[in-house]
Amino acid sequence: MPTLEPRSLLGVFAHPDDETFGPGGTLAKYAAGGVDVHVIIGTDGDAGSVEASHQRSDGRTLSQERMEELTNAALLLNVTTIWNLPYRDSGMRGSPDNDHPRALIRQPIADLVAELTDYIRRLRPQVIITHDPFGGYGHPDHIRLSEAMTAAFYQSANPDYTGQNPKLAPYAPQKLYFRCMDRRLVQWAVRMMNLTGQNPRAVGRNKDINLEEISGWEMPIHAEIDITNFLDQKELASRAHASQYGGGPSWLRVFPEVLRRRLAGKEQFSLAYPAPAPGYVERDLFAGVRLA
Repeated sequence: MPTLEPRSLLGVFAHPDDETFGPGGTLAKYAAGGVDVHVIIGTDGDAGSVEASHQRSDGRTLSQERMEELTNAALLLNVTTIWNLPYRDSGMRGSPDNDHPRALIRQPIADLVAELTDYIRRLRPQVIITHDPFGGYGHPDHIRLSEAMTAAFYQSANPDYTGQNPKLAPYAPQKLYFRCMDRRLVQWAVRMMNLTGQNPRAVGRNKDINLEEISGWEMPIHAEIDITNFLDQKELASRAHASQYGGGPSWLRVFPEVLRRRLAGKEQFSLAYPAPAPGYVERDLFAGVRLA
């Protein structure tokens, strides 16, 4: 009997905490099910702001602290391996951090694609998760990494594309997902905020997230993963990102706590490849995956 290759999932995210605050429950669920879960983080998180209640007094840089937080969160999620690209957090749109020479968005896209292609060929995941093309909430690093990862997904199988390491053999991952959320939820949050006198165009710790804009971005949901049994694990991993954790997105607090918990029990994804049939919604990211 031939030996089947192990099931392998690769998550590619921009900042330390994106792996947890986004699809952390999904990563934990598949790790618990025996899947090799690998994570690539694209930046050092150095441009992130710090939660007001968090005390930093040991002299470390923010990027050093966030790397330690990332390690602790990955252990709590039972991630198999975690990898870091050597780039700086680019900050939100229009910030001075956009112009830093080491910022992710300042790197040639061809170089990022080659780098990520090599990771795919080395790790050989059947399934890949990354940010949606809108960057979730419009973060430039999310958008750039989604663009580069999507190109690398296709280039990895191309025998004429060498990437950075020509010794790595071509490899064809089978499914590509974008992490997303139900935009109807965002639209309801905008309505609730308007009704209660809050400004949906200035949300978040730095008031630099425009929920009204986000509510118009359409991403079809093709997969919904039940993470109810992994909510506590995700919460522990979220708290491990102590410099960034503020109890979850502030805009979700317009909903009653019971409803928030129910909503948190599902993580949604949009299937970028292969093209899904109209109305298709699956409950397993490995549905249809072939193991050689």
